[in-house]
Amino acid sequence: MMQDYPHELSVIKDLLKKNPEGMSVTDISKALNKNKNTIGRYLDILLISGQVDMRTYGMAKVFTLSHRVPLSAMLGYSRELIMVLDNESRIIDVNDNFLTLLNLSRKDTLGKNVAYLSPPDIDVHELLEMLTTRFEEKEDTVTFRVKDREKRIFKQKSVPTVFEDGQKGFTIILEDITEHILAEREIREREERFRMMAENIHDGLIIMENEKIVFVNRRLAEITGYSFEELWKMQPLSIISPEDKEEAACQIQKMENGNNELNELQLWIQRKDGQRRFVSARISDVQHADTRYAFVILTDITELKAKEAALKQSEQRFRTMAENIQDGLIIVENGDVVFANHRIAIITGYSNEELIKMKSADLVSPEDRDNIEKMVKNIQADSERPGEVTIWINRKDGSRRCILGRVTAANYNNNINTYITMTDITESTEREQALRDRIAALQKLVG
Repeated sequence: MMQDYPHELSVIKDLLKKNPEGMSVTDISKALNKNKNTIGRYLDILLISGQVDMRTYGMAKVFTLSHRVPLSAMLGYSRELIMVLDNESRIIDVNDNFLTLLNLSRKDTLGKNVAYLSPPDIDVHELLEMLTTRFEEKEDTVTFRVKDREKRIFKQKSVPTVFEDGQKGFTIILEDITEHILAEREIREREERFRMMAENIHDGLIIMENEKIVFVNRRLAEITGYSFEELWKMQPLSIISPEDKEEAACQIQKMENGNNELNELQLWIQRKDGQRRFVSARISDVQHADTRYAFVILTDITELKAKEAALKQSEQRFRTMAENIQDGLIIVENGDVVFANHRIAIITGYSNEELIKMKSADLVSPEDRDNIEKMVKNIQADSERPGEVTIWINRKDGSRRCILGRVTAANYNNNINTYITMTDITESTEREQALRDRIAALQKLVG
């Protein structure tokens, strides 16, 4: 009787179709006038093959006709690549998407053992290797190398399958994940490039997400003296020296209020070993979706700060010396007055602001201008022997003063700087002239 089971299975399915509320084994055996054990075996075949569903009510088992979508419909509408094989690895069915990849027709594939497929454009050895474990339900990735094109990467799933006649097989489902994998690779490569850049720049870098530190580079650990683990747990303000915390907090508040401009400030920080370092901090932030990113770049400028302080100290010493010498001092750079001490203002009657706006030749009386210009031109830069000249200058009030001028020149960064010291010798010159006049008068009287 079991030899005619396809007909009997069809009769049972027709009966269940007429009784959508479901029937028990007893109900079906009575309706078909069949033995309960025989009906039970038929129902097991239908249940395994997925053609009927079973629900349990206490001790009773109620069977209904399955409303599952036929496999053929799935093959036609699925975006995945699907191939159905029997237990001998013969192709039972395959959808158009799979045939397109293989570049084979349905006639070239149906009924054939998959091991003997010879696609003209792709290498399927990875697929064949995967089929050696075909009866194990598993997920993996498989790569097809397509001729004259880049390889395609698929996520494959092997699903054990039972056919209507109760025979076992399996279904291969392939999902093309090439673009997804390539996108992930690009993201990883970009992250690696960023990490290489971040770890090799000379500046310390902090990246925060919603006020939480998510990245610090090696240079920041070197600047602050803290380990990576310690920096992860710290608040950025904790390393700032007390006198600068208020300014830093103000800048952070500006960012939190939506100021997306680059904020830059210079401040002192306290290293783990207690040493103080002077840093330049550039802070910027950006809102992306629900995440607020803050970027803090720290540059250690302690040595530069020390050099600036030494330069200011040196400049202050020079200014103190220049302002306290008894001679007037003018510094001329490329023909323009760039410095004049207060003694020059006393000698000339002009303020420092007025002198800086004037040309140096404007002070000299017309009869002496040629002499001083000629002497200045003849002065060699960095010469050990200064030029010396006695000239008359015109004061702001119109009076004239006799000046002993000494001129030196130096080449600094391709600029010629001329240094002029001025000694007011008007009184001694006038006394000398008066003495000469008396001598001349005596000589004339004696003669």
